[in-house]
Amino acid sequence: MTNQPRAFGQSLLGMIQRLKMINIIAGNIANAKSVGYQRQIPESATFESILSNVGEKTPLRDDTHGPIQKTDQMFDLAIEGNAYFLVEGKDGVVPTRNGKFRLNEKGNLSDQDGQEVVVVEKTDKPISLAKDYDISISQNGEITVGTERYGRLAMRIMDNKPVKVHQGYLEGSNVNLMNEMVALSMTYRAFESTEKMLSMELSADKELVEKYGRNV
Repeated sequence: MTNQPRAFGQSLLGMIQRLKMINIIAGNIANAKSVGYQRQIPESATFESILSNVGEKTPLRDDTHGPIQKTDQMFDLAIEGNAYFLVEGKDGVVPTRNGKFRLNEKGNLSDQDGQEVVVVEKTDKPISLAKDYDISISQNGEITVGTERYGRLAMRIMDNKPVKVHQGYLEGSNVNLMNEMVALSMTYRAFESTEKMLSMELSADKELVEKYGRNV
């Protein structure tokens, strides 16, 4: 009986880990149509690794890019390569692959939530994106209005491989729905199996207590 508490602990932590995996997979499925979404990777874990990971751990992400689709919209941008656009969030700069941009009320490039896109090396000339329609964005992120250079999109580049920006395109999610559904089914079955095993262990202990506890 000395190993029984540890066995219960392994079963309970195993169930918790599988619940986390189920939530991650469900999130991937829910974002299968989200622009620029990178699937989270549900990790399995050992008893010891769960115990050592007391705080919340940020899930790993699959950094392969999704399919790039043509939209012909001026401010739709897609990144080819392992990099991210940068937007000004409430708590600082936030990386994103979602290049569905627009102009905010100030005439600045922003995401759909109104967070402004970080543009560096901006010109001192009075050039407004809102007043000019001849706007081009090169593959290295340089923004040109007519013949005047406006600035360059800031990007967080994750490796030394080439990165290209495509104007008039959007990147789709890299989620494979079929794979995620299979993973969800397998993980849920593993959760059910662990739950049944734990129930059997608890039932056996209850019978022992009821049978021999009165004699103690």
